[in-house]
Amino acid sequence: MKKIQSIVLFYILTCTLSAQKGMDSLSIKKDFQIFENILKKGHPSLYTYVDEEILDSIFETTKDNLSTITSDIELYKKMLVITNQIRDGHLQLFFPNTIKTDQYYFPLILKLINEKFYTDTDDFGIPIGSKINRINGKKASRVFEKLKKYATTDGYNLTRKYREIESKFGLYFAYEYGINKEFIIEYTEPNGISKNSTIPAESFTKVRRRDINRNSYFAKYHKQENNFEFFNTFINNKAPFVFYKKELNTAILVVNSFDGDVGIFKSRITKIFQEINKKKIANLIIDIRHNNGGFRSNAVCLYSFITHNVFKQVKNKYVASLTIPEKKYVTRTFINEKEFLKDKYNNYPIYDGWKVLFDDLEVIMVPHKNRFKGTVYVLTGGATFSAGAIFALNAKNSTNSTLIGEETGGGYYFSNSDLPVYYELPNSKIIMAMYMEKFNHYIKDKTITKGSGIPPDRHITLSIDDLISGKDPELDYVFRLIGG
Repeated sequence: MKKIQSIVLFYILTCTLSAQKGMDSLSIKKDFQIFENILKKGHPSLYTYVDEEILDSIFETTKDNLSTITSDIELYKKMLVITNQIRDGHLQLFFPNTIKTDQYYFPLILKLINEKFYTDTDDFGIPIGSKINRINGKKASRVFEKLKKYATTDGYNLTRKYREIESKFGLYFAYEYGINKEFIIEYTEPNGISKNSTIPAESFTKVRRRDINRNSYFAKYHKQENNFEFFNTFINNKAPFVFYKKELNTAILVVNSFDGDVGIFKSRITKIFQEINKKKIANLIIDIRHNNGGFRSNAVCLYSFITHNVFKQVKNKYVASLTIPEKKYVTRTFINEKEFLKDKYNNYPIYDGWKVLFDDLEVIMVPHKNRFKGTVYVLTGGATFSAGAIFALNAKNSTNSTLIGEETGGGYYFSNSDLPVYYELPNSKIIMAMYMEKFNHYIKDKTITKGSGIPPDRHITLSIDDLISGKDPELDYVFRLIGG
């Protein structure tokens, strides 16, 4: 899902630049009605976290107040009020092409620790690990609360919001406060000295080029001096790869994505495990902290190499509609209505929707003949989402592996993670993505709080000292655990 960057930029006399498109009342109301129709006709878990009466009341109150707004950004924020009540990480709204952040982007690279912002690089003379207190006079804590609505997550989970906000801070800050030419930063250095600095905005490209220098990517921990090469190998690499800690007889398998060709993924994973088994490795660490999903069949494939038993992922699947709502405004979809909706679901009627009581991938959920038979650890984080989170749930259900890190961004009990539909609202040009199929997950521990991500067996997170030193606390913890 890609965010649309803009071309139009309006200047005013202050350092804050206005960048929004004016809209008349009829256009605003029409777009909002289409948005409501899509959700009420097609969303598969609309009332899971909010009662129908309450959500209907929010819709009506919002519609009553639409006459007070006059721009696309205001409409966008009104819609976010609705989507934040639904709490579906796959339900996303992308702001239209009226805010141009490519030339005036927030320049600092930030990390969120305990709901506070810290610098993740040492740019502009601000040391790594400096706590941000105010930005342009606005308290950092208040900025954080304001930006939370832009980051989607499953249920009440917050870890994914943290990871999204820190990676897209400049974009969300522009959505909330407009485009700024410069930023007055009030901060406290790690030595306790408070300072302030005025920093000019930079181009998006320049900021992203510096993002590879994040201390929280842990290049120092891996003794890598070339940040660009490290980033491309360890962070930006979507193909699974393995490296070894020889003195601990341990393999570290990094799987940053389950996207990509299923056949190629299976071939690569097979070769990796053949190599691991040939080396007679005793311990395997699977790092999925940056894995935001992809094809579930790839997650099944990987898990088949570490399980000793037949396994399950999904109890049943559900759709609220057998047709795509508001098809006139669809820009992209992978759904063949006849094949994926009518033929699949029509014979399974239930109240308010249709449910399939089996998982068609279960036929391949069996241990692979070349499976790993040693000790398995799985590293997770807030960015672990969708198929990545479902893989983590398999590890959570198993007694043969240990989940380490922070709670995943993907939901524990269910996720809406198949049959995507992309819309463009006709007047505001707001982009909307909705997944029509709900997966009710196969779980063993039913005591987990509703709305949680998959909780780790051992909760290990980044501290301020870790950030400053560049130490990877989760990987370091497992190394120490293995080493005794």
